[in-house]
Amino acid sequence: MRHILLFGIVAAFSLPAAASSPAAWDALYSSTKQACLQKSGLKNPKVIEGPVLFAGDILYKIRGKWPQAHMQGKTGKVYCLHPYPNGEPEIVDAR
Repeated sequence: MRHILLFGIVAAFSLPAAASSPAAWDALYSSTKQACLQKSGLKNPKVIEGPVLFAGDILYKIRGKWPQAHMQGKTGKVYCLHPYPNGEPEIVDAR
């Protein structure tokens, strides 16, 4: 019994690691952040919160100026939910 347990432990540690490198996460955050800033529709957008990582999505809170004339340059906030590794970001007004 001890031999089987020892074999299982050795086998588990000899499997290749499946975790992504820090550089891969940085690249993912950078690409999703840029996509969200562009999709926000705000002038001079900046990320004020995030990234918040979910199982398959990354969330950012973005602030900028509303581009519509009737908004008279007021500051707006939106949330951006970006599915990863692929997908189009969704923008929702942050009230």
